[in-house]
Amino acid sequence: MAAALMLLQACGGRAGNETSGVAPGETLVARVGDGAITARAFKAKLEEQPAFIRSRYTSLESKKEFLGGMIRFEVLAQEARRQGLDQDPEVKATLEKLMVQKLIQKQAAAAGTVSEAELKAYYQDHLTEFVRPERVRVGQVFLASARGDARRAQVQQEAARLLADARRREAGGDTRAFGELTRARSDDAATREVEGDLGFKTREELAAQWGAPVAEAAFGLKSVGELSEVASERGLHLLKLLARQPRQEQSLESARARIENRLLQEKRSQGLDAFTAALKQKGEIRIDEQALDAVTLQGDDAGNARTVP
Repeated sequence: MAAALMLLQACGGRAGNETSGVAPGETLVARVGDGAITARAFKAKLEEQPAFIRSRYTSLESKKEFLGGMIRFEVLAQEARRQGLDQDPEVKATLEKLMVQKLIQKQAAAAGTVSEAELKAYYQDHLTEFVRPERVRVGQVFLASARGDARRAQVQQEAARLLADARRREAGGDTRAFGELTRARSDDAATREVEGDLGFKTREELAAQWGAPVAEAAFGLKSVGELSEVASERGLHLLKLLARQPRQEQSLESARARIENRLLQEKRSQGLDAFTAALKQKGEIRIDEQALDAVTLQGDDAGNARTVP
């Protein structure tokens, strides 16, 4: 339906008025009843086709073949109007949709372009999206014992035994050893039930949460599954490397197309919202809440909802 309406417009306008859409002195390639197809419309429709199809229509005979398709459509369009189908509610609704789409496209074009200053500002404001430092994900068994605690030496010995046991079991293929140890012994209630998983953290985040020694030890682990022990002001930490994310840095140039597209979409959306709001203010809009409230939905036999006045 939409394609048909657009083609009809290209063919020279509404039949019944052969000058509609035809400029004075413009060349006609065909008269179709009381309508006309201009050379301009014929060329435009031909240029819409892919290059390999256009190459087929260079001779007079091939052009007549292509024109035949346009004439066929025009006579069908004229007959449809003769039968009053141009007043059909579905046709009118489709035409309205096309008009609204065209208006939205027009407003989108009016949004303009994205400036270099806007690109740079967006990049700097969202730098964490494009530049991410190295992060590690570690599991932890935390044995609480502040420095100076009388039990500190005893806890250190326990940590050494637990680490040796975890290494032995995991070397033997028991991949659940560290998780079981965490649930049985870790003093960090927040991560005990998730096998001590601290999630992905930067060096600075780990240092802020658990202290610099823990951060250095975590980032010192080289291979996934490697275990280590480190002491901090708060106690003893058994660490297991679960994953590592290398530093990622995307320059403004490499992110330019993505940023430009995002900003352009935002401009178009904001422009359309403002345009629509202005139209609403100029227009006279009244809502009949009583009539609106009276519209109810009920299920039909297929279980689908339908509107009932």
